[in-house]
Amino acid sequence: MDLKICLLVAISVVCHSIVRGQHILTSTQEVLDKVEQLQLQNRPQEIPVILEDAIQSTQSADDLAYLYAYTSSYYISQDSLLIGKKFLDLSLENAGKSKKGTSKAIAYRAKAFFNNRLNLPDSVIKNALTGLKYVESSSGDPVTKCGLNYLLYGAYSKWDDGEKMEKYIRASAKYALEAENVNLQANAANGISSMYQARYRKTPERNLIDSSFIYLNKSFALHQKNPDKVSGNTFAITCINLANYYLEFSTEEEEVKKQKAFEYLDYAEHKLEKKEALDDMLVNILGIKSSFAQKDGDLKVAEQYLLKGLGLLRSDNRNHYKLEYAVNKDLKEIALKNNDVRKALTYQQRAEDLLKKSFDEQQLFNAQKLEVQYETEKKDQQLKLLSEREAFRKKQNYLYGGIAVTLLFGLIFMFASYHFKLKYAIEREKKLAKEKEDAEHQAALELKIEREEQARLKAEQELSDLKRQQLEKEALANSLIIDHKNEMLKQIQGKIQDGGEPGDIQKLLKEEMLLRADFEDVKMQIQQLHPTFFNQLTEKAVQKLTSLDLKYCAYIYLQMTTKQIAQALHVEPQSVRMFKYRLKQKFELGKDVDLEKFLIDLTASI
Repeated sequence: MDLKICLLVAISVVCHSIVRGQHILTSTQEVLDKVEQLQLQNRPQEIPVILEDAIQSTQSADDLAYLYAYTSSYYISQDSLLIGKKFLDLSLENAGKSKKGTSKAIAYRAKAFFNNRLNLPDSVIKNALTGLKYVESSSGDPVTKCGLNYLLYGAYSKWDDGEKMEKYIRASAKYALEAENVNLQANAANGISSMYQARYRKTPERNLIDSSFIYLNKSFALHQKNPDKVSGNTFAITCINLANYYLEFSTEEEEVKKQKAFEYLDYAEHKLEKKEALDDMLVNILGIKSSFAQKDGDLKVAEQYLLKGLGLLRSDNRNHYKLEYAVNKDLKEIALKNNDVRKALTYQQRAEDLLKKSFDEQQLFNAQKLEVQYETEKKDQQLKLLSEREAFRKKQNYLYGGIAVTLLFGLIFMFASYHFKLKYAIEREKKLAKEKEDAEHQAALELKIEREEQARLKAEQELSDLKRQQLEKEALANSLIIDHKNEMLKQIQGKIQDGGEPGDIQKLLKEEMLLRADFEDVKMQIQQLHPTFFNQLTEKAVQKLTSLDLKYCAYIYLQMTTKQIAQALHVEPQSVRMFKYRLKQKFELGKDVDLEKFLIDLTASI
């Protein structure tokens, strides 16, 4: 079990906790109270409809700042980043119209939560501190202060800054007590427990893990005393962490540890059965039970727990590729302990397929993340440009005002003294010349701004192209590695089907482990290839190139020897030499032309 998973869930819960705003409508407060109840009851799917109806029924900037902030946080927690960003901008826009510090703090809390999902701790800290500035002078609004401090704690935990982590989680716990919000108090206790466990993993002192255990029990006691005021997710997290404590850190007898751990897991399962907690947590529960079974030496029971968890993940409509990958890896280890090589290979192949799916899913999320970041940077640049233009307009107005005043005094002076008429005319010509100069200066400045805008747009396009090229490089590298591993699996399956000896299979697995480091080097080198490398190869070839042809070209370009290529592809060196000969034919290269030099010269011309 990894307590960092629980920390992320806790941040999500804290950022949906309801603020008691004195300057929002009663109807809006009732909607926010309903949202909090749905969170406690694990019914988040009903939240967007309620918030949308409330948004349609009010025009108050303060109410809209709250409602849009909570709508944004909901969609961000569902990984709908573009929709979440749209509502976040609306919340910030309405907060800007309000004179109330709390409305601005709520909007910045939502912005910090958004940047936390983007894994941008610098921005999280900046946004959370800005939000705290709007409410720090107020004696009220402890829930907002609690949430902002919890986000700061989460950001500094990513940097492993123990001092700042303790400062902000203690502040969050303090405001949770002031708000008399039991759910926030339980989350804060879990956060402090996570902090102590992080310290223990760096410095294994017994008092640290004991402190972690004390705060877990504190969170558990809060639920037992107020079962209707602590969310099912928070309580299930606490129980799973307590069970994990007995699995990893307890010094009691093994039977006692198992008994106590299973008691806490039963509490968590009860919440899941009542649909008051996320179904995903059942995989963590079954994982801990499987670990205890392995400790007891009962590998069959351990496997059954993991298979049950795998079945639950597959029956869910959502994708759980990373969890399924982890479960299949554990099942493979159990199969190897049982000397069941065939089953181990099956689990390994499934794990590799899931790893590829997980990679593709992460690429889609990264694309969405890059799009959001690009839109955010673009909007920031637009705001900066508008600000500069506004400043220029103000200076221009002052200039015109000064000219008008000067002309007025000139007219007065002209009517007061006829003798200075000629002198006034000269002065007037000077002023007109100055106006012309100012107008030319203004035109030049506007032209400069326009050119800078064009240069900025061009730079943004180049940045977008570089990001796309990087993604193509990474996709190419990972594709080669996955192809290699699939080829290795086919060879092992072939040996099994041919009735090969287990010893031969074990030898092949050991060879694969020895080649793993070489493949990491190959991957890093391939990532440096020009993105149009393979397109250039296809254009130069007089015959159609297969995917295997392209793979050989990549290895040859990286200056791998014939023996290294043979080891990487599990073929004879003679086969590699014959393949090089066929490649030269496909490129219509003469006998005296070196294929490796041809590929290197080709990239030099790209």
